[in-house]
Amino acid sequence: MPISDSRTTDGRPAPLSVRSNFVWSLIGNVLYAFCQWGVLVVLAKMCSQETVGMYVLGITVTSPIFLFAGLQLRRLQATDANEEFQFGHYLGLQLAACVVAMLVCLGAGWLSGYHDASLAVILLVGFSKAIETLSNTFYGLFQQRERLDRISKSMVLQSVLSAAGLCGGVVLTGDIVWACAWSGIARLAAVLLYDVPSLLWLAGDQLVVPPSGGMFRLKAGLQTCRPLWEREPLWRLAMLGVPLGATGMLVSLNTNFPRYFVEQFGGTAALGIFGVLCAPLYVMHTLTKSLESSASAQLARLHASGDVRGFRRLFGRLMATHTVVALAGVVVSWLFGRPLLTLLFNAEYAKHVDVFVAIMWATLVATSTGVMMTALIAARFIQIQLPLIAATSLAALIACWWLVPRFGMHGAAWSLAISKLPYLAVGLWMILRMRPPISATSATPFAIPAFQKSESIGSPLKGAA
Repeated sequence: MPISDSRTTDGRPAPLSVRSNFVWSLIGNVLYAFCQWGVLVVLAKMCSQETVGMYVLGITVTSPIFLFAGLQLRRLQATDANEEFQFGHYLGLQLAACVVAMLVCLGAGWLSGYHDASLAVILLVGFSKAIETLSNTFYGLFQQRERLDRISKSMVLQSVLSAAGLCGGVVLTGDIVWACAWSGIARLAAVLLYDVPSLLWLAGDQLVVPPSGGMFRLKAGLQTCRPLWEREPLWRLAMLGVPLGATGMLVSLNTNFPRYFVEQFGGTAALGIFGVLCAPLYVMHTLTKSLESSASAQLARLHASGDVRGFRRLFGRLMATHTVVALAGVVVSWLFGRPLLTLLFNAEYAKHVDVFVAIMWATLVATSTGVMMTALIAARFIQIQLPLIAATSLAALIACWWLVPRFGMHGAAWSLAISKLPYLAVGLWMILRMRPPISATSATPFAIPAFQKSESIGSPLKGAA
C-alpha cells in the first residue's frame, strides 16, 4: 500500500504542527524510557549486582566516546534552517566518526585492563551505540522537516527490539555477552526495516510495489540519500561538529564521573547499584528530548527571523514544563521511593532510597541543561559550548573528588547537580543578553555583543553546499 500523506508544493511531505510533533515525540520518548528502565529491571532481578555493574560499565565507557563521535549532528541538522549542508554530508561524516569511535572503544577497554567478558560487553554495547548514532543522522532530517512521528515510531521499534534482544538473551542464556550481541543485532534490524524506508519516503520516494519506472524512482531516492565525501563541506561541518561533539563528550563525562568514582571506591557491585538508581536521570533526560525536539526547529526560525521575544517566550515555556515534570518525579521518589524500588528491583536496592531521592533532585538540575543547550544551539551560540562544558566538567571532577570518598553514593548523587549549575547560570545570562534587531531589514538579525558575533555560524556558512 502506498504511504498516504499530504505534500507541500515542492513535493516534500507536509510538516506536522508543533502540538502534533510534541505528542509524537512524547510518545516515542516515554516508550523509549520505559524500555530502558525495563532492561535494568530485568537485569536487577535476573542477574547479580556484579553482572549489572558489568553492563553499566559498558555504557559508562562507550557513552562519552559515541557522544563525541555523534558531533551533535542531529541538533546541527535540525536547526539548519537554510539547509546549508546536504543530508549526505551529515551521513558521510557520521559514518566515518562511528568507525573511529569503535576503534577508540577497543583501545579504551584494552588499556583499562578489561581483556575478558568485560571487553566483549564494552565492544558490543559500543556497536549498539554506533547504530543508534547513525540513526540520529536520519532523525536530524526528520526533525528538520518537522516529522517527529517518524522519529517516534523508529525509537519505539528500536527500543522494543533492542530491549527484547537483551532481556531475551539474559533469560535464555544467562550470559550478558550474548544478550548484548542480540540487542545490537535487533537495533540494526530496526534501522534497516524502518529508518531507511522512512528516509527515502521523506526524500520524495515512496516504497511501494513499483509501477512502470518504479525501480528508477527507487534508485533516484537511494542516490539522493547516499553519503557524500566532498572534502570542503565535510571539513567545515566537522569544524562545527567537533566543538559540539567535545561538548557532548564532556556532558557525558559529567554524568559518568560519579560512576567512575563509585567503582573506584566501592567496586563493581556498588557501580551496579548506583547505575540502577540513576535510571530516573536517563529516563528524565529522554523525556525532555521530546520537549527539545518538538521545538528546536521553531526556536531556530525565531532566532533567524530576529524574534527575540518569541524565542524567550518559547524557551520559558519549555523550561517551565520540564521543571514541573521533574518536580513530580522528586515528589514520587520521596513519598513512594522504598516500595517502588522494592517492586521494580529488589529489597537490596530499596535500602538506598535516600540516595534515590538525592538523585531525583539532581535530575531536576541536570536535565535542565539539555533544554538550555538546545536553546543556545538554536541561537547559534556554538563555539562557547566547549569552554562552558569544560568548566562544568572541572566542577564535576572536583565535586566527585571531594564528595564521593567522604559520602559514597550520596556524594556522587549531589555531584550530578553541582556540576550543571555553572552551565545553567551562564546560559541564562546569554539568553537574557540577546537583543532584538535594529530594524526588520537589518542584515544582522541580532544586535549582540562582539563575542557573540564571533560565535555565530551564520556568516562562515554562506554559500555552503
